[in-house]
Amino acid sequence: MKLKNYQEDVVLRAIEIALEQEPDLLADEDFVKDVAAYVLNRVPARYVMSERGFLRLALEHFEEDQQEKSLANVIELMMLVNRGVDLVRDRRSEPQPSSLRSQTDVSGADGGTIEYVHNYPQIIGRVIDDQTGEPVYGATVTLLVDGRIVPPAANGWQNPYVTRRQTRGHFSFWPRSSRNTCSEHSVEFQFTVSREGYHALHDTRRVTTEGSYDAAQTIHGDKILSLHPLAIRPTSVTAPEAQ
Repeated sequence: MKLKNYQEDVVLRAIEIALEQEPDLLADEDFVKDVAAYVLNRVPARYVMSERGFLRLALEHFEEDQQEKSLANVIELMMLVNRGVDLVRDRRSEPQPSSLRSQTDVSGADGGTIEYVHNYPQIIGRVIDDQTGEPVYGATVTLLVDGRIVPPAANGWQNPYVTRRQTRGHFSFWPRSSRNTCSEHSVEFQFTVSREGYHALHDTRRVTTEGSYDAAQTIHGDKILSLHPLAIRPTSVTAPEAQ
């Protein structure tokens, strides 16, 4: 058996699933290759030399999927694939979002005030039905600060985000960095969830960051912020009376 990056098969299969409702895109070889390249550049390569090695890695993927512990699991991989699909589809028609300068001036206009960049973590969460515990698809999740939609740190990270069956009701955000003169900064992220047939939900999460001199350009798995499930109540269910 030739040396093979096992992730290629996993990513190509994930792209097939993501594009099963868009056969024209799936049939476009260049489109699929562009999406695959986007994803493969963002997941670690995993090589095998034998059928036994292939099976071992396949079992690892299965276990990781059940435990939802790594970027290689099905949920996070499908999110990455969906971002790649959106990016490749729109990159020629949509302008790239403005971003912070990678080299940040450390002094203000008076030459004495230090200005810091505050990088926010990638955020992952899930929308579930509070009666059944099952994932809810087609729910619109919006990330705001002070009532305003937070722009993404990079293209392909939608805000608002609509939950999908492919990602099992999960959503993800990567908020754009901010700048100020504080070495430590605290911000309250506000999450709103809306879906026809359900009551709207509002939740918050406060995040504290340490100042840096550069805007983050990469994903660090150990810094991903995992939210508790956002449980929304069907409108057919009456809220319990306060005691």
